[in-house]
Amino acid sequence: MWQAWYEYKIDYALFTIVFLAGHAYVLSRIRRAMPPASSMHSDAADPAPVGSGLRARLSFCILSFLLIGGFLAVETGDRIQRSRLRQQVFGIAPTYAAELQQLGHAKISEATSPNDPVYLRMIDAQKRWLSVNPQITDIYTMRHLSESERDLHPPQQQGNRTRLPFNIIIDSETDYSGDGKIEGVREERTEIGEIFYDSSVEQIEQAFRGKTTFADQPSQDRWGTWVSAYAPMFDSEGNVEALVGVDFPSTHYIHSIIVTRLIVMGMTAALIALFLGAVTSIGMLKAGIAAQQRNHALLQVQRDLATQAASQARQAATTTIQFLANMSHEIRTPMLGILGTTELMTRSSLDDKQRHYMHMIQTSAKGLLTVLNDILDFSKVDSGQMTLESVPFELKDLLSQTMHAVVNLKGENVELRFQPPVGVPEIIIGDPTRLRQVLINLVGNALKFTDQGCVTVTIENESQDATTLDTSDTQGSRIVFNITDTGIGMTAQQRANIFDAFTQGDASTTRRFGGTGLGLSISSQLVELMGGHLQVSSEPEKGSNFRFDIPLRTPDGSTQHVTERSLSPDQPTDSFGRCERPLKLLLVEDGAINRTVAETMLQSRGHQVTSVSNAKTAIEQLRSYPFDLVLMDVQMPEIDGLTATRIIRNDLPAPACDVPIIALTAHAMREDRQRCLDAGMNECLTKPYPPELLFETIESPAFHREKDHDDLLSTTRAAPNRSASLDREIIFQNVGGDLRLLEMLSQTVSNELPSQIERLNQAIDAGDSDQVARAAHTLKGTAAAIGATRAREIADSMETFSLAETSVKEGAHDLDNQRKALVSAFESAQTELQTLLRSSSGNGQPGNETP
Repeated sequence: MWQAWYEYKIDYALFTIVFLAGHAYVLSRIRRAMPPASSMHSDAADPAPVGSGLRARLSFCILSFLLIGGFLAVETGDRIQRSRLRQQVFGIAPTYAAELQQLGHAKISEATSPNDPVYLRMIDAQKRWLSVNPQITDIYTMRHLSESERDLHPPQQQGNRTRLPFNIIIDSETDYSGDGKIEGVREERTEIGEIFYDSSVEQIEQAFRGKTTFADQPSQDRWGTWVSAYAPMFDSEGNVEALVGVDFPSTHYIHSIIVTRLIVMGMTAALIALFLGAVTSIGMLKAGIAAQQRNHALLQVQRDLATQAASQARQAATTTIQFLANMSHEIRTPMLGILGTTELMTRSSLDDKQRHYMHMIQTSAKGLLTVLNDILDFSKVDSGQMTLESVPFELKDLLSQTMHAVVNLKGENVELRFQPPVGVPEIIIGDPTRLRQVLINLVGNALKFTDQGCVTVTIENESQDATTLDTSDTQGSRIVFNITDTGIGMTAQQRANIFDAFTQGDASTTRRFGGTGLGLSISSQLVELMGGHLQVSSEPEKGSNFRFDIPLRTPDGSTQHVTERSLSPDQPTDSFGRCERPLKLLLVEDGAINRTVAETMLQSRGHQVTSVSNAKTAIEQLRSYPFDLVLMDVQMPEIDGLTATRIIRNDLPAPACDVPIIALTAHAMREDRQRCLDAGMNECLTKPYPPELLFETIESPAFHREKDHDDLLSTTRAAPNRSASLDREIIFQNVGGDLRLLEMLSQTVSNELPSQIERLNQAIDAGDSDQVARAAHTLKGTAAAIGATRAREIADSMETFSLAETSVKEGAHDLDNQRKALVSAFESAQTELQTLLRSSSGNGQPGNETP
């Protein structure tokens, strides 16, 4: 059977099938690993990845070449092994033939006696040969049959091979069983002339023609299966008279050939396996790269979709906020008329019933304003546009304002208790406006839902592990606020939803107590923005406790800090009081009602007011008449307040271009205030504003000086000390000698100066003369405010240079040098200002330095 495997090349055929199947499997695996072409980015996809038609055909061609080469190598190894075995036999058979021929084999015939000495010598020679050549199984001599014997012994057919009869002449005893004993029928001396059949007809006939041959096809007889070699023996006349046959076991022969073929096929298999491994590695690598590119493309698509969705969300949030801001503007404008008119009415002669009605109108209007503020705050927090300040402020002052703001909500049977802060510094850093808003919401809610009993507010310092939000020397400490009431309380289900937007305890709560349900939601989110967490514990009919904490941050003790203070609304009086110094004011307001209200308040205060309804008239008034201050409405037809301010700052001559301008706007967003300041306004008031805030703002010493010092840089005044960066006389005139106001002014300059310098840099880099002039003008005003005479001179020079006919680009080098000198002058002025503040702190007279 094994002979057929290599004779008919079945072994290599199976070998080829296995590797073709392996190749097909590799390609199919690569194709499965390769992402679909439709999902791959067109720019990133390989035009012919492994597994595609072109490279698959190339890979198959290489495999076919390797298989053909392997087949040739196997067959060559097969032939070489057979040749080696043949050469080994060729060295034995002729030797034996020569020796038997010399011993007189030609004289042996069927009539020779078994005891003939010549015959016995030949038998002994065969035995000797067998003993020294263990790989040989049998040695014998053979002759053709006579014609008479051929008729008696016809050829035999064995499978598809023909076997012919021959005479055995000399065949010694042989140990066929291999047990070392010569016995039995198969192990005795063959008689001379015995007939045997052999299928190696062609090789035998070639040997009878005088050629040594090797029958590499195994033949089978009654003793086994063999491969044989045949060598001719000659008589005295040179004719072939007999053959010497040498048998080898076919098992050894076949085994050696099979091993040879397997070795060569193994080497071929290793080479093909390396090739398939390379194909697999390259293919999977390309598939991985393609998948990565596909994933990158999909990620890019998802990122684009996410970006688009985020943009749409931002646009929606912006649109919502813009809508609410516009609605706020439309509501605040008439609200100013309502509140202002009621304010005027309450300060006039009214009987108790009329005053009660006015109070009801004020309460309703303020309630509507609270709802409006809540909705705006919620929209800013919800859209992520809420930003917090980080300024020093006095906690005790803030708490006092909070209690004052909510005290009117207290019922007759409710006591409001406030315990002073325990272990909390007087001055802390944070956003006082938002903290006050949270406290007013929580304390106001507690008072609103408490019919009898008390509401208690406690504040204490609680130390714990430091967090990333703690950035001061008191890391790990937090301020804990507790607001406890004895009100209606809440169920567990109500507590679970209490911080959701537009949510109250139940439907009846809104009807009974009013409100939007936004206060607690806004408070919770504001507390989280401040780095804390708002919690609630409550039981029905037993009251509630709201607790929140924020990081305790304190200013550096070595530095003076300006504390943030907010106006606390005073109780209305019968009059607005009289100002210490009457001002000549220009009121620009297009709304007749609001204009009348503001004009009445200001005149009642003692100021001289000129009111106009549009910006164009206001500009003409400023050209013709001097004014101490301008109150400018922002939202006006034709020319709005921002544009009018720019015209005043850039087009009007001095001193009109330097007149203080305070914005009056119904827009309540932080960015609205910044737009006003960027346009050149000095301050911004949001409608509706309390009369006290209006008076305090316009009468601020920052906007006014004594008559004999109207011009900060008047030529009639003694020339400043040019060797110093700061004119102390000017700065103390600007703040009216108020050291606290000087600290606030210093802090404001420190905050605003970098952005002003940056705008100047951008204008110079862009080569925009108008913007350079505007930026320099703004810096000139900043320098004048703090008495930085050298900085003011440089800024004035830059403004004049920019307004000249020479372009900024042509004078870029000079402007750059002036810019550097301006920055240096401001740095020196700020350094000297800080020195002045430190030396003046604690002295009775500001500006008197202590050596």
